[in-house]
Amino acid sequence: MREKKKNRIEILGIAMLVLLISGVCMIPCFKTGLPYGDDQQVHMLRVESILKALKSGQGYPVYIYQTMLEGYGYGMGIFYPDLFLLPAVLFRLLGASPEIAMKIYIYVLMICTGLTAYYTGRSIGRSRCAGVVTMVLYTMGHYHLEDVYTRFALGEIAAMVFIPLAFLALYDLTEMGHSRKGLLCVSYSCLMLSHTISFVLCVVMGIIWVCARWKRIAACRRLIGAVCMEAVACAVLTCYYWLPVLEQFADGRFYVSNEPAFYTHEETQTLLAIVSGKYSVAFIEIGILALMVFVSIYKKVYNKKALMCLVTAAVLLVCETKIFPWKLIDRTPFVSIQFPWRLNMFTEFFVALGLALQSVDIIKLLPSYRRNACLCAAGSILIGIFSLNMVWNIELGGYVNYPEGYADNAGSTDSIGFWEWLPAEGDLATSVGAESSGMVKCEDTYIRGRYGSDGSYEFDAGKTAGECIVPKYYYKGYEAIMADGRKLTVSKCLNDGLVEISVSPEAGKVVVKYKGTKIQHWSWRISISAVLLMLLILIMQHAVEKGKIQSYMEWWSNYGKKENQVKKNC
Repeated sequence: MREKKKNRIEILGIAMLVLLISGVCMIPCFKTGLPYGDDQQVHMLRVESILKALKSGQGYPVYIYQTMLEGYGYGMGIFYPDLFLLPAVLFRLLGASPEIAMKIYIYVLMICTGLTAYYTGRSIGRSRCAGVVTMVLYTMGHYHLEDVYTRFALGEIAAMVFIPLAFLALYDLTEMGHSRKGLLCVSYSCLMLSHTISFVLCVVMGIIWVCARWKRIAACRRLIGAVCMEAVACAVLTCYYWLPVLEQFADGRFYVSNEPAFYTHEETQTLLAIVSGKYSVAFIEIGILALMVFVSIYKKVYNKKALMCLVTAAVLLVCETKIFPWKLIDRTPFVSIQFPWRLNMFTEFFVALGLALQSVDIIKLLPSYRRNACLCAAGSILIGIFSLNMVWNIELGGYVNYPEGYADNAGSTDSIGFWEWLPAEGDLATSVGAESSGMVKCEDTYIRGRYGSDGSYEFDAGKTAGECIVPKYYYKGYEAIMADGRKLTVSKCLNDGLVEISVSPEAGKVVVKYKGTKIQHWSWRISISAVLLMLLILIMQHAVEKGKIQSYMEWWSNYGKKENQVKKNC
């Protein structure tokens, strides 16, 4: 009884520590305004676009952000997963301002990052101290804080929640007998639905891990089957996202298809930049890890896992430089990685885990384990505060205010990054930036229509007949309906990438709206069904472990015997 109470107190203390560390990481957000980062305007606009779509009854998923580009619409919802933006949308629905909603959402992501890092560190290090040190160093890591405050890379921030779980799933598969069934599927599914590039990098990491441990996997055929089953389950769970993406690419070309926004060989790091910490782990972390491992090797008390973490982190840092053949990578689809320094997502984790594992092994040799564990945790917090101070005072780009309704201003909806997902034929200068912006072009006639709150566009064609260009960027799934309910032929204008419809004489009012495709509708149903099935399996599995199903079956069997006995007596 005392042991259970002691465990509960320790768990409560760790939960409070996670909340505290996450709160410390939020210190730059305590001022009025939101700390400005590179991609901030795009992600703020994504939240507002989803919010407006839900309020207007469009439902979820929101494939086209209709309010973007002053009503022309942008298909970012098709190509860029937005599932993990829904908490921020929920905070907006509950009445928070755009600025406050985003601050709360970032805090939630910080907490989740701390929890997954703690769980992974504790599971691999088999020590709460290892979990705490991993949690502190990973959550307060330099690159993680840069993602939040310098780059505002919201998708990557969400992905960093699941990177520890993805590594734990691989470790569990080969080193722990696959005791955590389903973790590989869930972690990789969440990675895909948070940030596709991070998912691709984790797939590469997984392939390297499987190849390195192939002898162990090959010795147990059950593991091969388990990997295949979890990969298939991941594909089914996430098909509502990747199937519509493939459908759109099969239907047409986009800016990202023609010319990458960035080439990896042009974005490599120099050794000086790595040491200084720009887009990297803070030099103090990897330096301390190297020192601890080398001293431990000399004293013959080193942790092999910590040594592997150090070697992996060093290799990843070297891979960010021109030493790695990034020019060859740029000739493959992996050019979409864009920035080699994205590898620091993994470097951050391996350094944090390595420090945790080596620290625990050292303090086990010292007297008063509990006191030294507390000192170790305090030291990791000081390292984290050093990283926070670097980002906050040196790299922070100022503050921006986002008042309620800022996205209602048409000019605020044009921040779409590098146009990656615009149709390849599109050009903002001839659409949003033209004098005829927001008007339908029928032959040589311009007709003024109106954008509906549900993302539709309505105009009165009158007696006009022929091909009409509607001020909506074309993505497969648009339909046009006349006043009498008849549908018109919809296609893409090859001159400017806008929606083109064939209007019949005296068509009257025409409504153009994005209805989606059959693949979008069916893939969504399949993914939802897969989620429900997975939850049912987990509930059943939990019930079996607790013995509830077995006892229920025994009760039902005994009940049946009693019924038969009563019938015989009658």
